[in-house]
Amino acid sequence: MFRIRRFGVMKTATVVAVMYMVIVAVFVIPIALIGLLIAPSQGSQAGTTVVGIVIFGAVAILAYGLIGWIFTALAAAIYNVAAGWVGGIEVQVEAVAPPPGLPAWGTTTQPPSSAPPVPPAPPTSSV
Repeated sequence: MFRIRRFGVMKTATVVAVMYMVIVAVFVIPIALIGLLIAPSQGSQAGTTVVGIVIFGAVAILAYGLIGWIFTALAAAIYNVAAGWVGGIEVQVEAVAPPPGLPAWGTTTQPPSSAPPVPPAPPTSSV
């Protein structure tokens, strides 16, 4: 058994905030690109629409990262206090063998087959 006794509050919050920002960017960027494709059809307001879409996307990504950082920092600090009282979370881990390596590009080796080899066909005579 291994025990998680504490989390580094700053590092944990930073890693989770970056994860949140990447996840939000995966959704915001395609939606913003669709909005940018639609914006030129808006006529004279196209310039302000494009700027608004870009600003909204950037603010959404940064705000979600900031809020995620704050709440993760609070959660890590609360966990550290609770773990000090009750001893932390116990985790049972198991050692496993690493998966076999991938074959090199261009090799023609074939995996071993469990089926017996097929004998060659008898020669035919041509008279």
